Amino acid sequence: MTWSDFLLDGIKHITDPKAYDHMVYLIALISIFEYREIKRIVLLATAFTVGHTITLILTSLDIIRPDGGIIEFLIPVTILITALSNLRYTVRGNQVIAFHGTRYLIAVIFGLVHGMGFSSYFRMILGKEESIFQPLLFFNVGVEVGQLLIIAIFILFSFAMNGLFRITQRDWIIFFSGLTGGVALMLCIDTWPF
Repeated sequence: MTWSDFLLDGIKHITDPKAYDHMVYLIALISIFEYREIKRIVLLATAFTVGHTITLILTSLDIIRPDGGIIEFLIPVTILITALSNLRYTVRGNQVIAFHGTRYLIAVIFGLVHGMGFSSYFRMILGKEESIFQPLLFFNVGVEVGQLLIIAIFILFSFAMNGLFRITQRDWIIFFSGLTGGVALMLCIDTWPF
């Protein structure tokens, strides 16, 4: 496979409607922000990428071997925790307050879990490549590009909804936290490994 194949696989993997759990996580992660806060949104998505890159490296080198069933359960748990944590944010005027830098750290940690979820797919496309580093680099760049596409669509949707309906930030947070939390709860039930 060429570098462009790995790049496209990364984009496809994060935007695949069948693997919607990663999209739901991204939406839960960024839904506390207004469309004007693009810098914070991109930094959070990048923190998530850092986390899943670490575990992709570790799993690809056989340093860690996660249990697939437990990881499939932990992925929706990360979504549920993120959605529930969104509800503690309050609104004054148009500014979301009480945003803490710990959200970046949590995005990295939850990225570690999602990276373990990516690992089985990545190993499958890796095949018999001699080195994992170039494929891993381009796969991760593809995932980041896919994330940025999802974020761009979400921001455009946010901008349009705000312009049409004047939805308050508080209502926006409650709606998307409830939506992503509900999806996560259903996924937790479906993937319960015990």
